[in-house]
Formats: sequence, C-alpha cells, structure tokens
Amino acid sequence: MKVDYLIVGFGLAGMAFTAELEKANKSFVVIDDNPNRTTRVVGGMYNPIILKRFTPAWKAHEMWQLALPFYKDLEKKFQQKYIYPFEIRRILQSVEEQNNWVVASDRVVMSEYMTPEIIHEKIKGIDVAFGFGQLKNTGRIAGEQLLDDYKNFLSKNGLLLQQTFHYDELVVGMNHIKYHNIEAKKVVFSEGAYLHQNPYFNYLPMNEAKGEMLVIEVPGLSVEHAIKSSVFMVPFAKHVFVVGATYNWEDKSFESTDEARAELETKLKRFLKLPYKIIDYKVGIRPTIKDRRPLVGKHPKYPNLAVLNGLGTRGVIIAPAIAKELFNHIEYDKPILDEMNIDRFEKLL
Repeated sequence: MKVDYLIVGFGLAGMAFTAELEKANKSFVVIDDNPNRTTRVVGGMYNPIILKRFTPAWKAHEMWQLALPFYKDLEKKFQQKYIYPFEIRRILQSVEEQNNWVVASDRVVMSEYMTPEIIHEKIKGIDVAFGFGQLKNTGRIAGEQLLDDYKNFLSKNGLLLQQTFHYDELVVGMNHIKYHNIEAKKVVFSEGAYLHQNPYFNYLPMNEAKGEMLVIEVPGLSVEHAIKSSVFMVPFAKHVFVVGATYNWEDKSFESTDEARAELETKLKRFLKLPYKIIDYKVGIRPTIKDRRPLVGKHPKYPNLAVLNGLGTRGVIIAPAIAKELFNHIEYDKPILDEMNIDRFEKLL
C-alpha cells in the first residue's frame, strides 16, 4: 500500500489532520489503538475565556472562528449533531469579582463571549450569594461520538488499522517511509499522552496529567447551561451533568480513585444543595506542555516525520487550526507560528 501520509493516533489532532488530507485529496492510512480516553475526560467544552482570571485563552478566539465551521462540516458529512451550544455561568464570589467581570466584559474579544450584566436569577438547589457572570457563544462538542463516527467511516473505507504501532518496525528513508506493507511519504504522530513512548519525539517536554470526572444525575435540577465554580458542572442530558475535572501529575493509570471523587464532591457541594447520584466516572490522561502551547512541526533530523500534539484542555477549539498549520507547513512550506513550533525545544534533542 502506497500513500502520501501515515497517521499514528486518532484523537482530536489526528482527526483534524485527516480531515485536512481529505479536503486536499491526499491518500492516507491511520493506525490507532487508543480508545480516545483523553477526549472523554476533557468533555469537549468550547470556551475561549479563562474564567479564573477573566482573560482570553491563547489564540482561542481566532482558532474557534476556524473550528466552528469545521465541526459544522463534519455534522453534514456524517449527518449527525456534534455541536451543543449552551451558556456558561460563572459563580461570582465577591463584589470585587462582580466589578472585575463587568470591566473585563467590555474589552475587545471578551465582549464576544461575556455579557456585562450580573445574573441574579435564583436557581433551586444552587447556592449563589453574588450572582453569576454569564458567557455566550460557548457549548460542547460531542467529541467521543464524533471520533467514533469518523473511525467507523475510515474503517469502512479500509483507511484505519486498529493495532498497536511498533516504532522499531518503522524504516525511515530519505524519500519514503516503510512500515510493514505501507509505504508513505510522510508520517504524522498524533498520539496524545503516549508521546513519551515515541523515540523520535520523546525529547519534547510533555508532562501527562491524569484527570477524573464524575457523571451525576440530579433529578431536582433542570438547567441547560453549564455552571463554573471551582469545578465545572456541564449539562450532558436531561438531569445529567459531567463534573470535573481533577489534575494528578503522579498517577498515570486509567483507574478512578477515591481521592479524586472526594475532591470533586467536596467542591461540587459548595454550590449544589440538591441530592444527586453518581452514575459514571470518566478518567483520562491529558498531554500537557509546560508553556501551555501545542507541539507542531517536523523532526529536525527526519523532516518526513512530523508531530501534532499537546492540545491541552481546549483541544476541541485548537485542533482544526493547528492541523491546518501543520498541513500548510508540510505541503507548502509555510512557517509554523513560533509559539507552537517544536523548534523551540530543539536544544533538548
């Protein structure tokens, strides 16, 4: 089998790059054996604002302008719904936070998402003393469903190999790459938190963070917006919410823990005053970079190998943009933005 690209890993980054290849009529095959656990724990929420400081996340607004039509196109492609808009309400803790919210909502970009009025609506079962700050143009991408639908599409068309990739069986030549019976011009690694296993890119300083979330049912609560305090409570279905997430830099297992459950429940009960039932757990490993920027670029010694990784907590927002960045760099030699270019870590090689 001869193809233009071999893609290793099919999370949000691999999916977005695959979509770029399809648009450009490039041939490819995907190898993946990861059950998309990272996307499940992230929950797929899109929100370009950092609610702890009332500031815009790095390039999130610009990237979301590209991401929204990307997901709309995929809704048409698969005849499914993946975009679930909802407002986010941030519980304000003081008069000072009220004032800071109003000031921030008047700034450029912030006004696209923050409404200036403080919301004092009483919600049964939600304890709020100083009201809510409300975000608009936010919501959730059904990432798990989207990845499953895309993988099914690739599988039906013979473009997906669900198997473990063995690095020592990859033969890298000057003009082509061979892996088993596959000959490819380029390989793009989008393995998420498994990057540390990759002998070509494990020099990149990734630190994996385990995250846990609860799925709860609250029969007495009927809200269609997300609530943010020290944890998020995100609507998932009628009376069902996802609560999270934790950060654990030591434990890399996919097992849920009593410690994480206790932490989430303690923070949840600070504002939720209704009985609830835990109906599920979500556990995943996030690929995080110290400078909180993605890893995009070609290997400094093997230019036919490339990496697309380090999406962080806003993966659904940035994945389409950085996939296009890498594609344009490989195909048209367009420069990658310095802040995400892996060349910033070349001295570590």
